[in-house]
Amino acid sequence: MSYEELLELGETVGTQSRGLSQELISLLPVSKYKCRLFSRKKSRNERCVICQMEYKRGERQITLPCKHVYHVGCGTRWLGINKACPICFTEVFGGASKR
Repeated sequence: MSYEELLELGETVGTQSRGLSQELISLLPVSKYKCRLFSRKKSRNERCVICQMEYKRGERQITLPCKHVYHVGCGTRWLGINKACPICFTEVFGGASKR
């Protein structure tokens, strides 16, 4: 490919969205975080892997079909850019794995 063809290809690929639409993201279930009262150990599941912050009681969480959970804001931003789960790489609407 010539330099001009590569530039054109880069512009074409760069303009296509790899994420999900807000309409699709809004179809995912949202719930409120509830603390585990009798748990002495904090598990990794009690931390959003996108922002690395611990969940606080009452915070809204979004659950992907693969059952991984994130803060609503973090998950929404992530899915707007990338349509796959950041943990298992399963596409949210499509089921294909990138592994």
